[in-house]
Amino acid sequence: MAYGQEVRWVIPGRKRRVLALTDLHFCSQNVGCKVDMILERLCEFCRAEQIEYIFVLGDLINSLEVLRDGRTRAGVERFLQDLAELAPVLMITGNHDITYYDLGPHRGVMRAAEWQQWAKSLMRRNQRIRLLDAALGKEKEIFDDGMMRVLGMSLPEKCYTMVSKREQASAKTFQAYARRVLPELTRVKDREYYLLVHTPQFLNQVELDPRIVVLAGHMHNGMLPPLLDGITRFSDRGLVGPGYYNQRGRKVRLIPFASGARYRPRPERPWLTVNSCIHWPAESWLRVLDGVYPQLSYVVIEDGLKMSVTSQYFWLKL
Repeated sequence: MAYGQEVRWVIPGRKRRVLALTDLHFCSQNVGCKVDMILERLCEFCRAEQIEYIFVLGDLINSLEVLRDGRTRAGVERFLQDLAELAPVLMITGNHDITYYDLGPHRGVMRAAEWQQWAKSLMRRNQRIRLLDAALGKEKEIFDDGMMRVLGMSLPEKCYTMVSKREQASAKTFQAYARRVLPELTRVKDREYYLLVHTPQFLNQVELDPRIVVLAGHMHNGMLPPLLDGITRFSDRGLVGPGYYNQRGRKVRLIPFASGARYRPRPERPWLTVNSCIHWPAESWLRVLDGVYPQLSYVVIEDGLKMSVTSQYFWLKL
């Protein structure tokens, strides 16, 4: 048994019913059982709730090794194909999607082109799957269906700093990119605006139109188990967040009480950091703790009289 979490975000005037999830971190060690568990839950939910779009906010895979392993890659592709039967899928790129994190000769190397090439192939086979990434071509980071306009900020590699002393440079890269693309999101009038961004780390350093709903992932909401999540709802900090790396093999150093790990929306700042669908990386011995943390988390955005956010936890049979 493991926890799941469902968050409902009510936003006045939103006509599209959207479901968002993030940080699935599929790898050879979890792709089989995890795909089946998530699909079973989402299939039932999306049909009952008449979900119109599904957002995947990055880190679909744990490492680029996934794309080189035929069985695991096929499992990930099956997941997306089945997900797209429920509703069109809009994805963005996360840091794990473009990096070799597993043990091997390429460990720590970022190769965005490998991820992008795979995504192009997938999109050619299924037009209901779309990666919003400017690297795929001009204006490919924008999706517009006439009612909803979505900007996917698939961030440059420099935005994912590897050591603490480079954080300032990463922030400047984020600011420059955001200032260039954000005006394009609201350029077309009379739309429901969404900004999808993997890491919320530098969001508070750019000016955002309050009409834009921001959904982010990456921080795993500070990796807080359900009991503590309820107690600490007043804070935007978690227990630990994704940390920096030393310069010897990219060993993780987690940051305790990570600031900005858990953004919750307010009318003047409609941002939400979506909880991850995995707690610890599959290759970590700490994965034994996953039983007390959500194995599946999703956020539903729906219309209502006033803005509100509610969440509930539920049990999943693994």
